Amino acid sequence: MNALFLTALVVEGVVAVGFIGLPVQLLGPLGVTLDPAAAPVARLFGSAVLTFPVLLSYARASADAVLRQVVVRALFVYFLVSSVLLLVTQLGGLMNALGWILVALHVVFTIGFGAFLTK
Repeated sequence: MNALFLTALVVEGVVAVGFIGLPVQLLGPLGVTLDPAAAPVARLFGSAVLTFPVLLSYARASADAVLRQVVVRALFVYFLVSSVLLLVTQLGGLMNALGWILVALHVVFTIGFGAFLTK
């Protein structure tokens, strides 16, 4: 579980910093363009995602099984919903072929966190 927590911590930390600092440059290679009103919303999303590495770092350091299970459940829900939303976005033609990488990454994290739902 700690390896999954660490992997998600690093990936989501990089994504959060990217969305906060350079949302246009982060999404550009995926074929996504942001108008001036969307960039602040992307930054807001990044600030929300930045909470995941904080949460994951506490969960990794904790021996409290209940806390760790709450983190697993919360991130499972996030990755499940985001997988569906990204898949719909990709199938709707709103991202180029690189968008499949995001879909796959979120599906992998969904499966990873799902595997720990009952442990």
